[in-house]
Amino acid sequence: MFSRIAPTYDLLNRLLSAGIDQRWRSYAVRHLTVPPPATVLDLCGGTGDFGLQLLKHRPDDRVHIADFAFPMLEKARTRLGPAEQSPHGVLCGDALGMPFTEDGFDACLCGFGVRNWSDLEAGLQEVNRVLRPGGEFAVLDFFQAGESLPDKFGRFYCRKVLPAVGQIISGDGRAYRYLAESMDGFCGAVEFKKRVQHCGFELVDQKKFSMGMCWFFLFRKV
Repeated sequence: MFSRIAPTYDLLNRLLSAGIDQRWRSYAVRHLTVPPPATVLDLCGGTGDFGLQLLKHRPDDRVHIADFAFPMLEKARTRLGPAEQSPHGVLCGDALGMPFTEDGFDACLCGFGVRNWSDLEAGLQEVNRVLRPGGEFAVLDFFQAGESLPDKFGRFYCRKVLPAVGQIISGDGRAYRYLAESMDGFCGAVEFKKRVQHCGFELVDQKKFSMGMCWFFLFRKV
């Protein structure tokens, strides 16, 4: 599914969020506290939006973008520049079984990816494994909506507007219906925070965006 929508993925992200998604990523990388130069994993990195925001604000960092959808990574590689001239890397792999050594990264970014893991605890344990002690885990994602008015608006937008626009531009409305379905099937933000802390992290920072449609969490490996 993610491979199918790769050609129009960036355009639809900008259009459907009115560009706000880039502000969320910018906020997240600006709130990392690990000192540069840092080695950073952009997990479920897709076309590289999170990693590129990192380099915009922290140009001395080195980023590795990992995703399981190869067509997404092809776009990320192009955006990072020629491989032979770049200190940064891309890797096609599974978040639940990453081919990285223990304690190899100073920070891990995951933008709108944890919701797609088939096993949340396994993914969190893998992030813990590849982070050095004191390393930071920055998460942006959509979580199960509540019953407040903003939550109901967000649910309507994801269930009705996103699939319709996604169908028009990408020809794949089913892929954009998946967003609402994955939110409904995921845990809430409070429960997510507890589960991350249970896997060996402490909460450093958090922020709710757009009336709760999106959350930012910053954790530290203890």
